[in-house]
Amino acid sequence: MYSERTFGQLLTMFVGGLRFDTTAILYTNVLYITMFLLPFRFRYNLTYQSIAKYIYFITNGIALLMNCMDTVYFRNTFRRTTLNIFNEFSNNEKLGAIFTDAIIQNWYLTLFFIISIVLLVWSYGKYTNKQYIPKFNLLKYYALAVLTMFIGIAAAIIGVRGGISSDRPLNINHSAGYATAAIDIPLIINTPFSVIKSVDRKTITPLIYFDNHDEMNEIYSPVRNTVKKECGFKEMNIVLIILESFSREYFGYYNPDLDNGTYKGYTPFLDTLLGKHSFAPLYSYGNGRKSIDAVVSTLLSLPAIPEPFVLSSYFNNEVRSLPLLLLEKGYETAFFCGHPKGTMGYFQLCKIIGINHYFGMEEYGNNSDYDGVWGIWDDEFLQFTASKINELRQPFLSTIYTITSHSPFKLPKHRDDDFGPEQKPIYRSIRYVDEALQHFFETVATQPWFNNTLFVLVADHVNIITYDEYRTSSELFAVPVAFYKPDGSLQKNERTVIQHIDVMPTILGYLNYDEPYVAFGFDLNETNDNFVFNYFNGTYQLITDQYLLLFDGQKSTGLYELRNDKFLQTNLINTNTEIVNELELKAKAFLQEYTTRMVENRLTVKHKT
Repeated sequence: MYSERTFGQLLTMFVGGLRFDTTAILYTNVLYITMFLLPFRFRYNLTYQSIAKYIYFITNGIALLMNCMDTVYFRNTFRRTTLNIFNEFSNNEKLGAIFTDAIIQNWYLTLFFIISIVLLVWSYGKYTNKQYIPKFNLLKYYALAVLTMFIGIAAAIIGVRGGISSDRPLNINHSAGYATAAIDIPLIINTPFSVIKSVDRKTITPLIYFDNHDEMNEIYSPVRNTVKKECGFKEMNIVLIILESFSREYFGYYNPDLDNGTYKGYTPFLDTLLGKHSFAPLYSYGNGRKSIDAVVSTLLSLPAIPEPFVLSSYFNNEVRSLPLLLLEKGYETAFFCGHPKGTMGYFQLCKIIGINHYFGMEEYGNNSDYDGVWGIWDDEFLQFTASKINELRQPFLSTIYTITSHSPFKLPKHRDDDFGPEQKPIYRSIRYVDEALQHFFETVATQPWFNNTLFVLVADHVNIITYDEYRTSSELFAVPVAFYKPDGSLQKNERTVIQHIDVMPTILGYLNYDEPYVAFGFDLNETNDNFVFNYFNGTYQLITDQYLLLFDGQKSTGLYELRNDKFLQTNLINTNTEIVNELELKAKAFLQEYTTRMVENRLTVKHKT
């Protein structure tokens, strides 16, 4: 399966795998370890030790069995098993026969497992004196026992987290740091780790509403470019800017009627850019509620349903991201973010979705501009970004992630008094980043690549809300999504809807990309019959330019006229059944395509290149 990997790549994966093995061993043996860390003398009782011994045999035996079984099962799924396997086989009446055949056909793995268990039992306690009981006095005994317990707990926590410097407990997405492609991830992690990490995960169950696929695809299909384009591919540079916490509420452009028409917002530069030069639909939304969701949704056209893709059991599915598609067209790809490398999982994700170059706090190389919390101040880092983009070979795709407008909303000391005593600290940081973007555009406007560049501006998620209009379930996803070209050719301000997952297909549409691919969003160059789809508190939300449909997976529970009922006070579910039925069919088609393709690892279009 990995014949194309070099020895160095395999060695990197195996070394990385030791982190995940360590964590899995600690998870698997947590009860056993706890029994011997308890600072009491009864742990030397032979019956107590015998119980602990059999707990050790059983838990580690199960873990070994999981890995052996996955050696076979991996050939079908190309990923490690998770708890979802119990859902997949729960209704299979021939399960016993399936396992029996597997044991016979894979006799060598069965033999390997038996030998492993024999060695596990034979070696247990072979070099310890089971009758040993410490002769310390009680004070000395308990002092040492308590000290040992705390040292053991600290060591276990470090092991579970994956190291001292790990910014969060080790998770499946961290394996991408050792991978060359997504298919490498199963070789780095192990099955017990994968199963344990899926315990509290919301697994995806395939939702089947249509028996006739042609009927379903008439309503919705994620396969784009099914008709070959006559125009040639345009080698245009792409700069995608993802803004931290820039809710649509903060823009004057999107809120001309707020405060009886007197609202100015906190983004004077961006308001001008969007209003006079950009394609910036007035009703724009995100597809998730976390920062990492925005990266995945914009670069892979995958919504966070029911949880972030990078934290899900399907992270090692084969994908065809925007960077990968453009790499095949000769693009150079880069990701810029002022965070320390590894923060938020961006670096790990970039490694497997086709990003050539990653520039973070370490590459910036001047800690005097560190904000003390998240990374390098945006104004300074955006200037660094501009200089590095100049060094890229054209055409290029550069993704930029700003960070200064993240809580606790600090500003550089020399700028602390420049933005007035605003009501909320976030407003001051929004104004700072808006000004930093103005400086960035002033810098890059002088570069030769500027006029042949498509700029895309989005925000990752909503933050602090002031106005009640933005507290509804739909507007909790209200963020800007806009496309800008320096020649102003894209300028149109339509009352239509757009979302994060529309970014990838719409960019490819502007480029006249001419191969089929899978994207769950829409190319806004080709359709006006699009919709927004996201997930909130167990309910699916489908949003059009007029309506919000709430769907629980089985039936519609709400229909609201968004533009005339901004506080969602009148449920039209029983009075406008024609619209309900039309939108429900779209929701069902979207969900069937998304859930079946995700579970079956069908996120690509197999075609000749």
